[in-house]
Amino acid sequence: MILHARLFLLILVAHLLMSDKSMVIFAESPSNEPLPFLNADFFADSLSDAYTVEEEDPMGSQRLLQVRDSALSPSVSASTSYNYTSNPDKVENPTRRDGTTLNLSLTFNLGLGEYGLGDEVILAPALSFVQMRTFTDPLHDFGNEMTVYDLDTQIASLSFPFVLPNEFSLILSHSYVVPSTFRGRKEIISYSNTPGLAFSKNFILQNGDSINFTVGTSYTFSEGDTLEQQINDPVYFSFIEAVMQQNGSSPISDYPSNLQDSVTMSLSLTYSKALSETISLSPTLSYQSISFTEGANKSREDEIYNVGISASKIFAEWLTLSGLVNYSVKKTNDINTSEFDDFIGGITLGVNHSF
Repeated sequence: MILHARLFLLILVAHLLMSDKSMVIFAESPSNEPLPFLNADFFADSLSDAYTVEEEDPMGSQRLLQVRDSALSPSVSASTSYNYTSNPDKVENPTRRDGTTLNLSLTFNLGLGEYGLGDEVILAPALSFVQMRTFTDPLHDFGNEMTVYDLDTQIASLSFPFVLPNEFSLILSHSYVVPSTFRGRKEIISYSNTPGLAFSKNFILQNGDSINFTVGTSYTFSEGDTLEQQINDPVYFSFIEAVMQQNGSSPISDYPSNLQDSVTMSLSLTYSKALSETISLSPTLSYQSISFTEGANKSREDEIYNVGISASKIFAEWLTLSGLVNYSVKKTNDINTSEFDDFIGGITLGVNHSF
């Protein structure tokens, strides 16, 4: 289960990075998902449609609040992405030189309206449901060896974004994530709940480009297999338990079902440039600090550094093609956890429809 959990996070990070609107990534566990609804760009339309400039004075821009009709706004999107990774094992010394993944996803979004709070604040709550399937090594470069890492993932999320004056946004969110296997008998790997808080600021440049800075925090409540459930062999587990007890430890305390509970702090900086009406470019820098809080992981600290660039081309209102290259480095203070660096590149084709 632990191997599945680690690989799940890394595959999911690669998939989410393919989205040109991904921004915040949560803790490293099966529960952690960069959630698209935390992207400050999600609120760009709300800002442009909600405010009109009445006049300018030394006190700043004066605005008339125009809140749109608070009717429900459902939409559906589907995407497929094909990614290359230089480190498919996600370890310090990979046994495989490189690898690929194929990701398919279907998303239902439901905007719950826009509500004016006072004179200059808008609340735009939204629901999101995602079904994603990941195929590891779809070309079978390693035979069927990597199919054990194929995953299904279901995500249900609720967000409460507050659009504030002067291009600021405050986002409260909660996500529920369930990764599972789909080869052979379906087996759920874990459950997780992740409440989060993010604060972002958009800087609009004179040439029309924008810079987004975001700081966020989240806590992941996880529920997975205990060590006994992972081993699934009473005789062998009894032997492991006896060895651990002789060393002053216990399977129950060291490997509880909530072993992946963690706090995440994240920072990201994104530059958005429109090359034309249909082509955009977005370099991104991000940093995450992940602190685990339970069992053998307690006091473990992981750090993940990312630098990347994405580009997207809009062919029609419903069709978008995007590409990404990204380099990431993971550091940790736990000698039992792998550090690694990884280069990821790929393309994503997405379709969407708003009702």
